[in-house]
Amino acid sequence: MQFIKTTIKLLFFFLPIFLYAQSDYVPMWSKQGAIMDRLEIQMQTDTVLNFSAMRYRNRKWNTERVEHALNLMKQRDWRFSRVDQYNFQQVLMENLEWRRDQADTALQPMLFFKKNMFSKPFFAGVHNKNFTILAAPVLGFQTGSDHNVSANLFQNTRGIVMRGMLGEKLGFYTYFTENQERDPLYVQQWVNRFNAVPGAGLFKLFRNDAYDYLDARGGIQFKAMKGIDMQFAYDRLFVGHGFRSLILSDFAQNYLFFKINTRFWKLNYTNVFAQLTGSFRNSQQDGRLRPQKYMAMHHLDWQINKRLQIGLFEHVIFGRDNGYDWHYLNPMIFFLSAQQQVGSPDKLTVGLNVKYNAFGQTQFYGQLVINEFIANEVLNYKRGWWGNKHAAQLGVKSINLFGIDNLDGQVEFNWVRPFTFTHRDSIGDFSNYNQPLAHPLGANFREWLAVLKYQPLPKWHLQAKAMLLEQGLDSAGRNFGSNILVTYFQRPREYGFRTGSGILGKTVMANLSVSYELFPNTFLDAQYTYRRFSRPGLITPFTTNWFSFGMRMNLRRREFDF
Repeated sequence: MQFIKTTIKLLFFFLPIFLYAQSDYVPMWSKQGAIMDRLEIQMQTDTVLNFSAMRYRNRKWNTERVEHALNLMKQRDWRFSRVDQYNFQQVLMENLEWRRDQADTALQPMLFFKKNMFSKPFFAGVHNKNFTILAAPVLGFQTGSDHNVSANLFQNTRGIVMRGMLGEKLGFYTYFTENQERDPLYVQQWVNRFNAVPGAGLFKLFRNDAYDYLDARGGIQFKAMKGIDMQFAYDRLFVGHGFRSLILSDFAQNYLFFKINTRFWKLNYTNVFAQLTGSFRNSQQDGRLRPQKYMAMHHLDWQINKRLQIGLFEHVIFGRDNGYDWHYLNPMIFFLSAQQQVGSPDKLTVGLNVKYNAFGQTQFYGQLVINEFIANEVLNYKRGWWGNKHAAQLGVKSINLFGIDNLDGQVEFNWVRPFTFTHRDSIGDFSNYNQPLAHPLGANFREWLAVLKYQPLPKWHLQAKAMLLEQGLDSAGRNFGSNILVTYFQRPREYGFRTGSGILGKTVMANLSVSYELFPNTFLDAQYTYRRFSRPGLITPFTTNWFSFGMRMNLRRREFDF
């Protein structure tokens, strides 16, 4: 409660100085997010696209960069494929409130059997210089099978998404869905283990082995002054350039946050102050308040040159009986000095991320996370001290592979040592609503993954994924540091920990998916997932063959990549 009161005070401080127009952010999982990620690599040295590691992009900036790309093509300074040009036009139609050529208009709900049904986004609303509001349905229907589950798998989602502006100064958005789903058996086992549905909050059982839950997000955005954007929302964030993020991912349930983004010269500085939900046992509604904890994060991106970007970050997870600790409201780096002054036991994590746009339409990226650093133990790394809690990511993306337009590939390696992201208690671990805030696997693992995407025609999307995961699992009740919700006080020893310590479990996954875009943001999907898990003592590997097909509108495809 104190966190909300403090945030409201900050909002009232900045509200009187609204000066500039502000838009909402595009989710990284949307088609538009994928288009802009690809354009970032295509443009190579574009200082706007390459400026920040925060993956939720500003809708206004997206529109401006697409218009810039199309102008370059008209001037014959750049070549884009027919599919790229189609995608760019879809971005402009979806972001109509920011198009330079868009006059005031009232948008009626698009009716079936109209001539332009298959070429324009499905939404209704009003747009003029003083007020904009746009609304669209969110629908998803999927059915499938897993040979380990006797009943059919399914997903049933209904809802609405809305966005708009007031006087071109205050942006707002909301997203609400009601969901029922029956997931593959390995996901059901994950739910039973962690008492949470991946990416969801409070849920109830539906038909004994299915889940029923709501997903509600929303927020407001505004500019305090030129170069400073602010957002107050109940949603999630993602930091980094990879398929995964070891800094902050969007895997876990939504949370309340206040974000300040300051951009000047070659620097982009982001502050996040958030209220999270600590670990608990009973996932059903029991009338009791869930344990609350808090997060503060600083992330500084430095555009060293037009191709190289380096980001430094720090975040702290903490809990207080009397609410948010005001020491962590200081927007300036570093948290360590504040901790030392008050004798804080809070979990502080630091590290960096790097991105380099190389020639040949290729991007290299990486992350380094340091949970604990004792110089003597690092210098004697082979001893395997339990407190060497570090993580790293290395990856490469390349587009138009082998000279084939819109054939894009990505290869990534993630490595997380035992006990990384854990703490002395559940308040300090890096989780929200019983779900990791970074990688879905938690800690004590190695992961290799590859993703291949191909858009041969404007409306066809093909994707193949392959993953190899190796994780050290707990043995006979002894904690080997894979489950970040378990305190590190339960460790069996001080030294001798390696990545994979414990019972080494191996998971091989492969996924093939085909999507046809019936009309903008509405897809017909078909996918197949193969998963094989093995470990010592398991006589027969646990194998999953998961087939599914369905339709979705303004909705992310439901995937379980762990």
